[in-house]
Amino acid sequence: MPLSLFNHARAGSAPFPYTLKVSLRAKRARLKMTPHGGLVVVVPAGYDKKKVPSLLLRYEAWIKRAAAHLDAQRQEPVPVQENGLPHSIAFPCFSEVWTVGYNQTGSGKAELEERAENTLLVSGDIADASLCRRLLCSWLKHRAEALLIPSLESLSSARDFTCSRVAVRLQHSRWGSCSTRGTITLNSKLLFLPEELIRYIMVHELCHTVHMNHSRAFWDLVSRHEPLWRTSNREMKSAWKYVPQWVSVQP
Repeated sequence: MPLSLFNHARAGSAPFPYTLKVSLRAKRARLKMTPHGGLVVVVPAGYDKKKVPSLLLRYEAWIKRAAAHLDAQRQEPVPVQENGLPHSIAFPCFSEVWTVGYNQTGSGKAELEERAENTLLVSGDIADASLCRRLLCSWLKHRAEALLIPSLESLSSARDFTCSRVAVRLQHSRWGSCSTRGTITLNSKLLFLPEELIRYIMVHELCHTVHMNHSRAFWDLVSRHEPLWRTSNREMKSAWKYVPQWVSVQP
């Protein structure tokens, strides 16, 4: 993987706020609009950063259209505290709703405890939002392991697939992957998606245990197990809208 450097840039001369990403893979400057991070400018190493404002002006119309498109797709925001921490966490596919409470008891550290009736209590330095988010994301991964792994194993057995191992990670953008050894990795954020999209991602990765590519044979296999895969594939392009902002924000 290439080394990437992230610099948050809000230069007064720039027409839009943006985040600058220096990537060793990039061959030219490009723009992308992300759901929780806003406008990202990806540039190759050695790129003259003084050129960014003029680049943004050149693509001003695209930036405004992309921002408006994201705003139109956003769901109603989940109630959060002033520091962005959630009051509740819901996994619709699994009919789970967790209430989250916070208790200030000290500084410099915090801990998370599962209590009765689907209640989470975060105690400690709750003013440190980054610390609390890390705790909640760690718990999210634990919950994803408990819910997603058995679901994929059950689907694999029902559809006569064989996968050597299932793992869960909290990933930035990839919803799932399959290694050449047959290990399927699922993104913890899948917990927030509707059932049909979770199933589609699982079927997609299970089909990669047979075809490690996106060939015609691969998509034919996907179609046999998920006839409406084209619809789901399109919907996955905006599936980020189901994921709460507290999960995606950089600590």
